[in-house]
Amino acid sequence: MSVERTTLPVDDPLTLQLSVVTHELAVADDELAAQQREIDDLVARESDARRTVSALTHSVPVPVLVTDPVGGVVEANLAAATLLGVPLARLVRKPVQAFVAPEARGAVRGLVSRAASTGSATGTVTLVPRHAPTRAARVVLTAGGRRPDGRASLSWVFVDGPPADDAALKALAGLTALSVGDTTVHDLLTRISTLATGAVPGGSWCSVVLGDPADPDELAADSEQAQRMDGAQWRTGQGPALTAYADGTPVVAPRLEEDPRWPALAALAGTLPARGALAVPIRAQDTVRGVLTVYGQEEGTLDSDTQLDRALVFAHAAAAVLQDVLRVEELRSTAENLKIAMSSRATIEQAKGLIAGWLGCTVEDAFATLSRVSMDRNVKLRDIAALAVADPSRHDLQPLLAEAWHRLRQERQRSSS
Repeated sequence: MSVERTTLPVDDPLTLQLSVVTHELAVADDELAAQQREIDDLVARESDARRTVSALTHSVPVPVLVTDPVGGVVEANLAAATLLGVPLARLVRKPVQAFVAPEARGAVRGLVSRAASTGSATGTVTLVPRHAPTRAARVVLTAGGRRPDGRASLSWVFVDGPPADDAALKALAGLTALSVGDTTVHDLLTRISTLATGAVPGGSWCSVVLGDPADPDELAADSEQAQRMDGAQWRTGQGPALTAYADGTPVVAPRLEEDPRWPALAALAGTLPARGALAVPIRAQDTVRGVLTVYGQEEGTLDSDTQLDRALVFAHAAAAVLQDVLRVEELRSTAENLKIAMSSRATIEQAKGLIAGWLGCTVEDAFATLSRVSMDRNVKLRDIAALAVADPSRHDLQPLLAEAWHRLRQERQRSSS
């Protein structure tokens, strides 16, 4: 069937129909473009948010405050609010010195000054929580961070109770200095694994695996030794990391060579760099999404509750990174689907106008005919529309549409009689 090209008068019914289709198409494009701009804006805002320390600050079960350079609180997590005995909403904008014993405020000012000049400072402060006894806490201040508004900030990380070793405390503080979004996920996870090694007493090396350790989506390690330990578990199909992922619970293995849970791995233990391991699951959206594993060079060094608690902190941090990645990927997927929808909508609207011209029917009937061919042929409607728009003169498509339109009219006649 050939298509004869003619110029129609402006008041011709088909011309008017095509004019309506053109107007509908413009409106649809505007609506979808507005949705696309909204999604793009959400993606941009999420990407900007990933450049702050907020996600990590709130994810870790360690008291963390973010203040302006003179100690006014601009951000805090629930653990800090609990430590200071103040509701989280009321903690923001208060000066840290308000929770410090008067005789210790000079020492806090000294810590702030040292952090500003050298980048970090560590010391012990006497806290006066609301409605709780005075207590001593070890704190590390880290300068050089940026608040969401771009201004400079200080991060304060506290360890309540017995003094902690400064190396571990600084490693915990390092979490709040991670710049999520300014680097790759792999590099970020490598940094988390390095910090975890420093924070867990007895830890020699660490790895972070996203996905099933037997078939990982992403993995990072702070050393060749950690990679060798991960590799041994993949080869044998057993080990603390695989068990932690499968069971969704922390696994403590202070003596791998003697551990009956993994006989194949135990047989290799004498040739491997680590003698003990501590593996904790990484959770996102209430689902196990990976594992953080700390390896110990000496037997029996990774079996205390303190070590497990520290490892859990860094698993929380890895989960926060993963959560950010998943959220941004979801937004980007939505944006991509919307772009496809925009393209499909425009193509379908164009095809409706063309088919209405071929068949001499309304655009509504053209769409019904297009849908009927889609169902009969089990082909997506947008694909058939694309064929019609790409080659309006193709002979194989027009008879199909004409037949479908004929059947539709017959069905309507039967139903109305």
